Amino acid sequence: MGDGEDPNINREAHGLLAGLQAGVMAALILLGWLALASAWYRRSIWTAANIMATTFYGEAALGRQFSFRTVAGIALYLVLYGTIGALFGLTLASRGASLRTTLIGVLVGLGWYYLSFAILWHNINPLIPLYTHSGPMMAGHALYGGLLGRFPRYLYRRPAAAGAGRDEAPSSDAG
Repeated sequence: MGDGEDPNINREAHGLLAGLQAGVMAALILLGWLALASAWYRRSIWTAANIMATTFYGEAALGRQFSFRTVAGIALYLVLYGTIGALFGLTLASRGASLRTTLIGVLVGLGWYYLSFAILWHNINPLIPLYTHSGPMMAGHALYGGLLGRFPRYLYRRPAAAGAGRDEAPSSDAG
């Protein structure tokens, strides 16, 4: 522990929460990217979420419109990718923001893409790899990983010296 560090701050817990926040934010951006790609392919912008919802509802979730099934698909994205973010933040809690951390995030995003689409979804829900365009999905996972690698920006920062700056109590000497 260096000079001036607070022994009560749990780096792992802060890393986990920062990773969770980065993972959820990156998942929302991933969903936006997939919606844009779906529009490019002249499909519904809800296609990615509806395809993910087939995990719970089967082929009934493959409609073009937004429905309660779409919400389930979005929720599954947020839970899965938020969990990956939390694990990433926990693992790299002691690292600062750097290009290396971002590149590790890209590798994690692409690794998750290959693991999930080559193994996981084929066994759990084969409709997902069947109806998903691999190009936009792979690019989206690289984007997700790059944003995930920026998790140190979400880490808790202790305010500067006590009594300095904005934390200072207002003076009663006013006019």
